[in-house]
Amino acid sequence: MKRKFVTTREASFSCGVSTQFLKKNRDIHGGFLEEEVHYILGANINSSILWDVDEILKTFHERGKTIRRGRELVRNLQKERFEAAKNNLKGSE
Repeated sequence: MKRKFVTTREASFSCGVSTQFLKKNRDIHGGFLEEEVHYILGANINSSILWDVDEILKTFHERGKTIRRGRELVRNLQKERFEAAKNNLKGSE
């Protein structure tokens, strides 16, 4: 399948985020959007950055799943610790 690249403005609209969010989350700024995977640079310094919306949305989806799994693990650990502490209190009475 041929990749389709769009301008920053079009990508931000399609992804539901700001243009600054896309730019700030590029790998060169410590972000998770990778050059040649999520975006490509133009031929000269004044050229627009071009974005692969499909790849960006896949990455957003995977990051969202990871965050939700992480939160669930934290909740479960907190619940286990609470139950263990409660059982310890019952045992010391």
